[in-house]
Amino acid sequence: MADMQLDEIPTLSLLYKLSRIPLDADHPSPCEPNAAYNDKISIIKADITSLVVDGIVNAANEALLGGGGVDGAIHRAAGPDLVRECRGLNGCEAGDAKITDGYKLPSEKVIHAVGPRWYALSPEDAEAKLKSCYRRGLELAVEHDLKSIAFPAISTGVFSYPNVKACNDALSEVRKFLDEGKGDGLQRIIFCNFLQKDQDIYYKHVSKHFPPVPAPAPEETNAAAKTSTDEADIAAKLPDPPTSEPKDPEEPSAKKQKTEAAADDLVAVDKDEAKGTPKGEL
Repeated sequence: MADMQLDEIPTLSLLYKLSRIPLDADHPSPCEPNAAYNDKISIIKADITSLVVDGIVNAANEALLGGGGVDGAIHRAAGPDLVRECRGLNGCEAGDAKITDGYKLPSEKVIHAVGPRWYALSPEDAEAKLKSCYRRGLELAVEHDLKSIAFPAISTGVFSYPNVKACNDALSEVRKFLDEGKGDGLQRIIFCNFLQKDQDIYYKHVSKHFPPVPAPAPEETNAAAKTSTDEADIAAKLPDPPTSEPKDPEEPSAKKQKTEAAADDLVAVDKDEAKGTPKGEL
């Protein structure tokens, strides 16, 4: 799969202009519309290991040594040097994150965020830890002067965090971080979904947290016409999303890197292959 450049990833502002985001007129957002925020936020259905951004977030486990789903995919794509660096980090607690180099990934850095296991905690504790994952990811990005960062749907796979709640918790924490003025140095915050159901959920709920800016006055429309045309060209060139998930690292296979011609299809499957039940993010 070809790498995806940052200028190929649509902003929320563009998605609103193209009417890709549904709006609920009966339930207006309590949040103030902010054009600068909408120019920072992106939602894309893609393989996160293909994004050419400053940093991607890994939905890791406490050991930080790789696993299934996106965790295994990132470790395979980055190569063995990633796990060697992770061994020196002495693990990570749920709700926290640690940063490493990206090695063979197109992203410069990987931020390993350990999400909560929904079934092991009270709903309140799980929510606090998931929000902390997104905050710690953003804090590390700012601390290391990263300008673009991509998040997967943390904890929504085998960690069983409800997908709709995970989406709203992630969006609300990112909005809060920006409202506090802590994300001014970030140019792009990407919610990268591998599963169509997560993409649909983000499209449905994002306007609650990042509502569209009202349409400009008629005299401003002509000045914006060329920009709109350029943005439409970007949208038309968006690559097709992946159709399969990353392979479980314990599944016997030729572990070739994504940069080789015969790269893995990055499919994450249940260890009981007879059932064929797919896995998502940790």
